[in-house]
Amino acid sequence: MEELENFLTKLYNEFKESEALLHGILKEEKKLEEDILTKKGFIIRSYSLNYSKIDLSQLDKLLSELERILSFEVVLQEQLNEHVVSLNKIEAEYSKITKKRLHSDLLQKELKDVLDYFNLMITRIKQLKKMLEDGLRLHPKALGRDTEIFFASFEQIANKILRFVHFLEQFTRNILLFEREAYYPEPRTYGRAMSSHEFKETISSKCLSSGKDPTPVFDAPAFVINRINSMPKDEIKNFFAQIGVEVAIHIVFFRTKIKPVNFDRPIPQSNGLREYKFPKGIDIELLEAA
Repeated sequence: MEELENFLTKLYNEFKESEALLHGILKEEKKLEEDILTKKGFIIRSYSLNYSKIDLSQLDKLLSELERILSFEVVLQEQLNEHVVSLNKIEAEYSKITKKRLHSDLLQKELKDVLDYFNLMITRIKQLKKMLEDGLRLHPKALGRDTEIFFASFEQIANKILRFVHFLEQFTRNILLFEREAYYPEPRTYGRAMSSHEFKETISSKCLSSGKDPTPVFDAPAFVINRINSMPKDEIKNFFAQIGVEVAIHIVFFRTKIKPVNFDRPIPQSNGLREYKFPKGIDIELLEAA
């Protein structure tokens, strides 16, 4: 997932300057509660214009930055499309492990929307520059009705842009945190004794199939694999019967970078194995199946 992490970090960095420039002419009002993103677990805030901070120099910088990002709009969309498979994969694993959602499906829609708002903001900035050059006084009490409507539109567009940047920041942070907490740097090897039904499902889906969630497996370094592989079938059944596995018809060895639920507290078994537990249905790399 390193490539995905790098892409998301780079994508967020592309928008940081526009965020900083918008913050330069806005003031924070409150945390939104009704925004759809807040209902999905993201913290989104509302902003209003700080008239005393608006000048032609600040507007020129913001205009230049928005135009810079829009100059490679197509590239951004294409790069995101290239990472859809990785996003779907981590979304699925995140859901299985945390029982929550990342909402990665929102990213494509939000990126498309924010680039549309960039175009609208460029139009508003050019209009505002012309108004300032014509002598507009930037004070709420000096604004006419039409000017108030204009600034309300300006604020709304600015909030939409910041809404996306805040979403992207939190989304990227959630993925980076999940990667650090849920995965080992390198894959580790495990085994599971299973019934014929579980075996068929595991082989066909390449996912950890089980009627239990979390699913018990055993730590399987090379010496454990060699030991079990050297046992006759009857001995294997007896070996697993010692720990209450009565239908150990098949043994599957697999590896994964995902950390077990109890990664820091394996459960010692009476037959010498160490038991770990994984969320049911995680993707696995099959090594041996018999």
